[in-house]
Amino acid sequence: MDNTPEIIDTLLKEKLSAEHVAIIDESHLHRGHKAAGGGGHFSVTVVSEKFENVSLVDQRRLVYSALDDQINGTPKLIHALQIKTLTPGQWAEMQNS
Repeated sequence: MDNTPEIIDTLLKEKLSAEHVAIIDESHLHRGHKAAGGGGHFSVTVVSEKFENVSLVDQRRLVYSALDDQINGTPKLIHALQIKTLTPGQWAEMQNS
């Protein structure tokens, strides 16, 4: 059983103090994708106060930095990552609409 989603969740909560993390494993959509190198395809939504007053580009950089070993390490656990970042205020607004 692949525990990469649990690793992603733990790292984002620890390194970014994320109050909410949602992970969708989309690896099954990319079976046979030769360039994957064994890493999975994931879509993540991350809610963190660390995103307050930070540009979207830098928010993504924070997420990539938190998951660097899983993206670039051996074994490579993540091949592709789709990221959505929200501040707690944005998350609350989204939940209320």
